Amino acid sequence: MKKYLIALTVAAAVLITGCENHEQPIYDGTAVGLSVSSAQVSVPSEGTTESFPVTITSPSSEARTFGLAFADEAPAGGGVSLGTITVPADSYEGTATVSFDFDAINLGDGETDSFGIKATSDNTDVFGTVLEIEYFKEVVCNDATFTINTDSFASETGFFITDDATGSVVYTMPALGNGVQTYTEDIFLADGCYTATITDSFGDGQVDNTTTGNYTITCSILTFASGGGVFGASQTRQFCVNQ
Repeated sequence: MKKYLIALTVAAAVLITGCENHEQPIYDGTAVGLSVSSAQVSVPSEGTTESFPVTITSPSSEARTFGLAFADEAPAGGGVSLGTITVPADSYEGTATVSFDFDAINLGDGETDSFGIKATSDNTDVFGTVLEIEYFKEVVCNDATFTINTDSFASETGFFITDDATGSVVYTMPALGNGVQTYTEDIFLADGCYTATITDSFGDGQVDNTTTGNYTITCSILTFASGGGVFGASQTRQFCVNQ
């Protein structure tokens, strides 16, 4: 029994020694990197500078600045300028800034482009994190299109748009004859907020035994408002244009 006990003790000692030899070293340096991996930016007509979160492993008594670089290459859509990473004193968190110039972006309405950015530094380690940013021009649109699909009793349906700021009616749909139909009209809507109201004189909305109606107010790729269907005597939808 004693021989087996000694052998077991020696084996345990070897096992413990082996584990100690394979411990991972503790990283005691400083590294900086972006905290998120994806983002989306809608660029307004006046342009914008966006901030993205950054993490650093060790704080400092002084504020620090690090570089930013494209992970691969600058986006073909253009209009993007990289700023820097700034980390305040005594903080584990900072921000990376990227500026977008609306007029310099070579993208049409509804088109998007994307690019990756990463932290850079000559004297500090960086994480391998790449932030992928998708961006596009904010659509500025005033030339809207009103489309209504009616039920059989189209003469019962009314529609108008009110300017929320003034209370004035800026658009009224003309009277329609009965019969299932699609009516479309182009309308100009100045910047501001509005209320769209659809009415039914019978009080059951845009429905008959076989057809349910609907309407939309669209502008380029945007849908400002939509509604209709079963709503009783009236239904309202609030929306804003270029706000």
